[in-house]
Order: sequence, then structure tokens, then C-alpha cells
Amino acid sequence: MALAVGIAYPLGLLAAWALLRFSGEGWWVPLVGLYAPPVGFLFPAPIAFIVTWRWAGRRWLALQIVAVVLALFGLLGLNLGLRRDTQAAQDPNALRVLSYNIDMGTRGVPGLVSQIMQMQPNLVLLQESHEELSEQLRQAFPGWHTDSTGQFFIASRFPILEIREPPPLHYSLGEGGSRKAGEGGARFMRYTIDSPWGPLDVFSVHTTSPREGLEDMRGQGFLHELSRGHVLLGRNPGLLSFNAYRRRRQIENLMTEVRASRRPVIIAGDFNLPGLSRVAHDNLGGFDDGFAQAGRGFGYTYPSKLPFLRIDRIFTGPGLRTVDFRLGQTRASDHLCIWAVITSQNR
Repeated sequence: MALAVGIAYPLGLLAAWALLRFSGEGWWVPLVGLYAPPVGFLFPAPIAFIVTWRWAGRRWLALQIVAVVLALFGLLGLNLGLRRDTQAAQDPNALRVLSYNIDMGTRGVPGLVSQIMQMQPNLVLLQESHEELSEQLRQAFPGWHTDSTGQFFIASRFPILEIREPPPLHYSLGEGGSRKAGEGGARFMRYTIDSPWGPLDVFSVHTTSPREGLEDMRGQGFLHELSRGHVLLGRNPGLLSFNAYRRRRQIENLMTEVRASRRPVIIAGDFNLPGLSRVAHDNLGGFDDGFAQAGRGFGYTYPSKLPFLRIDRIFTGPGLRTVDFRLGQTRASDHLCIWAVITSQNR
């Protein structure tokens, strides 16, 4: 029995990783798992260690160490930051890109501006803004080039050569397993920036949130739904699946335009896609993830009070390299901001 426990834990972790990474997001079980706090994968570790050491023999402890490493790096997304290049980050021509979901400014503009300026960016991409809030934000960036379109706000030290809002997407009735249908925004903006290395295309992204679907699945609480058998069977997973369907469509539409660009590209924003998302890997796998390149720690950005999801990201295409990547520290929004130093590989 002790040996079975010692083997079951690493095998369970491997199965969980494979399910979340490769199953896609059409089934509600791995979909819920993607947005659950991943620290739960470490909870069985102390028990597995004690049982293995006490009854299965110390030679089996190495398997438990492998399991913890798998949990930390494969499931929780730990990055040691060994590729961070602080010397390259001092390049005066580097882009210092900040991306921030500002939650409609519900916690006040001064806190948002203070956090942004503390990071000393020269290109700022904000999501979840609105018209009145954007007017206040413009005043905070005197002398910068700015634009506000829908929920997207940009402030740039460099001239903005072109601004393009994509046409809306269409969602047919019934697709995604929900009663919701009709038109939906493409949920990204494209800007062409006159950078120190020439024009480049910058995409600011905010895909559909899974929050509504997850809250619908949760119902009146875990114990209430468990007592009625809803937790194991899935309580009305239609809305959750529809949200996932919309995110996939939005990401696919975004990447169609990204790949059509003839310039170097930066893609940043709130993707609402955790690290193991197959949609993210299938569509963004050919681009460099700034956190993977130069981040350190777990990179969690949401919720800002106690982060456990890495859904805010910055990607770069060929010709660009992220040499430093950091998170904001304040709770001026329900997300933490992210900041990357990006240099040209051609210099």
C-alpha cells in the first residue's frame, strides 16, 4: 500500500499535466482544472513523502522529488529566470512595454498611474478602459502619443503610425453549447509604432473572460452542488464551454492578422489563457513568451490580492527578444501589470 501511494502521486501529476495540456478546452472538466489554483497539486506531497519514507523505503524518495519538480515546473509554471539578460536590458533603444488590465478603473486612477510610472515604460497598453476613464488617463501622459478605442488604451513615447480596429466576429446560435449568440468584438487592437528599429506592429489583447461560466458552474457553492450530484456531472457547463469557444475564435482571428504582418510584432494583454492552455500552445507556440524568456518565479497576475493564474502575457515574434520581464506589485487593479524589456535581435 505504501509503495502504491508513492507511485500514485507522481503518476497522478503526470496524468493531470497531460489532461490539462493536451485535452483541449471543449470538455468542462479540464477547463475548470485550468482555472483552479495549481498549488493544490502540491498538497499530497508531504503525505506521499512521509508514507514512502516510513513504509516503502528511502530509495523511493527520489520518485517523490521528481514529482515535486514536475508539479513546480510543469503544473505551477515555475521559472528560475536563468535567461534574464540585465546587461541587454540597459539598451537605451529598448522597448519597455507595460500591459495592464485596469478593471475599468474601479480602484481609482491615481493608483493605476502610480503603478505604471513606477515601472518606467515607454509603451503602455491598457485593457478594460472606457471613454470617461480614457480622458483621465490621457492627462496622465502629457507629451505621449495616445489613443482610446473601446476598452483599449495606448500611450507611446514613439509615434503611432497606424491604428486598426478589427471587424467584429460572428457567433452562430447554438455553437459552443449556449443560448448566447450574435456578434462579439474581436477583442484586440492593432497599432503600428515607429520604434527605434523601424515600424513594428503591436497587438493589445483582451479575450472573453471565463469568470461568468465558472461562477455559473459553481452555483450555490461546492457542498450544495456536491450534495445534488452537480459537481461530478457538471452543473450547466454550456456557458463555460461557450466562453472557451469564443476565446478560441478570438485567438485564432488575432493570430491570422498577426501572421499576416510583414513587420516585427509584439502581442500583449489579458489572454485569459493559463499556462497549460492548448489554445495558447496551438496558436501562440511559434512566438516567444516574455515570461518564459526572462521572467522569474511563477508569473501569476490574477487575482492581484492572491495571484494564482498567469493569464496576462507579452509575446514577441521573430527579430525581437525579451531580456527582462517583471510584475507590478500594487493592487491598483484586480490584475497585476506586466512589464518587459524588448530588444532587437538585429542590432
